[in-house]
Amino acid sequence: MKKIIIVIAVMVAAIAMPQDVSAQKLKDILKGAATQILDEVTDGKATEIMLAGTWNYTAPALKLVSDNTLADIAASALTTNVESKLQKAYSAIGIKAGSCSYTFNSDNTFSATIGKRTLKGTYTYDSKTHAIELKYTSTLLNLGTMKGYAYLDGSSLELVFDCSRLMTFLTKLGSKVSMLSGITKLVENYDGMMLGFGFTK
Repeated sequence: MKKIIIVIAVMVAAIAMPQDVSAQKLKDILKGAATQILDEVTDGKATEIMLAGTWNYTAPALKLVSDNTLADIAASALTTNVESKLQKAYSAIGIKAGSCSYTFNSDNTFSATIGKRTLKGTYTYDSKTHAIELKYTSTLLNLGTMKGYAYLDGSSLELVFDCSRLMTFLTKLGSKVSMLSGITKLVENYDGMMLGFGFTK
């Protein structure tokens, strides 16, 4: 309780500063802290503030949204297998450490580097639900809109999406269908399984 009060006091002080200074101060304060706790005392604004900046890809991300405890247990056993398959599919199209990053700007635009490709678009983020919507403006690849969730924990970010939507996205970027079908089969029994990308700043 005392820790939360201190966080609130420091954040209130930072918010009282000019807008450009305030955002930077809050980023410094929130760095290394669990977003879930901070979101509770900031009505979800912690993630919204911390989202701005450049994020570098580190590894696949998996998240299970389910009320079924048995499904949770079974899904945890699948994690290694799914991550391994995702890593191969990602690498084939340039999604790997050192060659993939996302930059979110405060004006709700974003850019992404995936291998040799540079993609751009706009995004919306709901700080209360963590829902994020990425609208890609590239007409050549026709990537459309990706609806998913953004979860932040200190300097780590997870962007996760519905499995079928992510598979479509990867296919359009050039991943082989045969490589992706194995992933789909592994997670098709888990309606709440979200797949995506892990990043760090």
